[in-house]
Amino acid sequence: MILHTLHAQHGGAARNGVLLRSLPGISKKMLVQTLREMEESGLIDRHVESTVPPAVEYSLTPLGRRFVDLVETVYAWGRANADALDQLQARATSRRNR
Repeated sequence: MILHTLHAQHGGAARNGVLLRSLPGISKKMLVQTLREMEESGLIDRHVESTVPPAVEYSLTPLGRRFVDLVETVYAWGRANADALDQLQARATSRRNR
C-alpha cells in the first residue's frame, strides 16, 4: 500500500504525515515500522531536513520504482475482481472468526 500510495498519489515522494493521512486505517506506529523496514530493504529513501521540527520525506528508490509496476498490477486486479474478493470465505483458523 505504501509503494502504491507514494507512486500513485504523491509522485514518488511524501512526508510522513502526508503518508499517514493517505493510508486510512494504518496506525502511526505501524507506518513508521513499515517505512523503516522498506528503507532497510532498499525500496525507499529517508531524507531528514534540518528544520525545527525535523521534516522527514520518504521517496522511492530505483529499486522501489521497479516494484511499483507489480504493485500496480495487483491493485488493478483487485479493483477488477472486488466481487470475487468479497466472496472469499474465512477459514476456520482465521483470526476474523474470533
